[in-house]
Amino acid sequence: MSTFSIRTTEGKKIPSIENGSILESALSAGLFFDYSCKNGRCGSCKTTLLKGEIIEIQKQLALDGKDANDQFLTCCCVAASDILIDAIDLSAMHGVVVKILPARINSLELLSEDIMQVKLRLPPASNFVFLEGQFIDIIGPNSVRRSYSIASISSNKEIILLIKRVKGGELSNYWFNEEKSSDLLRIEGPKGTFFLRDKSKSLVLLATGTGIAPIISILDGLDSDAEFNQTENISVFWGNRVQRDFVWKPNFKKIDVNFHPIISREDDTWKGENGYVQDVALRILDNVKNTHVYACGASEMINSAKVSFVRAGLSEKDFYSDAFVQSY
Repeated sequence: MSTFSIRTTEGKKIPSIENGSILESALSAGLFFDYSCKNGRCGSCKTTLLKGEIIEIQKQLALDGKDANDQFLTCCCVAASDILIDAIDLSAMHGVVVKILPARINSLELLSEDIMQVKLRLPPASNFVFLEGQFIDIIGPNSVRRSYSIASISSNKEIILLIKRVKGGELSNYWFNEEKSSDLLRIEGPKGTFFLRDKSKSLVLLATGTGIAPIISILDGLDSDAEFNQTENISVFWGNRVQRDFVWKPNFKKIDVNFHPIISREDDTWKGENGYVQDVALRILDNVKNTHVYACGASEMINSAKVSFVRAGLSEKDFYSDAFVQSY
């Protein structure tokens, strides 16, 4: 396969790599474009082709039909000529190194019938650094690999995960039925580009289920940041099917958070909001034009939320997301 030039509107220029996607070419050259799942399902790596030709090498499942003419997923395509794309190199990612490390289970706690909190400890000299909001891959028994967002902050000695029970899930079965404290696993990470971009903006944080994990990490990161001085609103909208799965609530020392728990199933004992996270958020919020929105959880919520918020006046570039893609 020929090598082509991949240029960005920022003026960055890298070569394509043989048999590698545009995203892989960027990562291998030390550039960090937005990404998450790398399999075409989450849509995080969507960008615009401005010049040149590309070839699809795997199905771009997250693309709407209306996007097909000018937008594409960098994880699913290769350059077929010299190309110019509207992708941004994320400077905050420079210095964040993906590693494979041993990790021992420090503690396990069943927070609800279907949610497990796992605390992992790494070797003392591991120097594992991540941006609050990123995820790791757990490499478990029989080399089964699954991705989990980190719910703790980088300065913590432990990595905290929130694990959702998945019926028929191979690693889910391990977490809920077989795991033991002090089990030795491997992790690979940190991964993904879901992290806080601008601390000076009004923030709207949307989550469903254990998608609250990276939101907790981001908020705890702000709360522990001695240089952060909150001047704008921070609103959290967290949706679950049932109220027993609200296993966390805000408890911060310095930041002020407007917290809105929401359930989607009928429950006569529930006194809070009912419905879909994005619908409740848009009903409660006065103006979204000058906010940054961060959404994590089910891909259906994220796709709907992005459309709804953009229609309400949010710039598409101010919507950041990490879609959970379920594996078994």
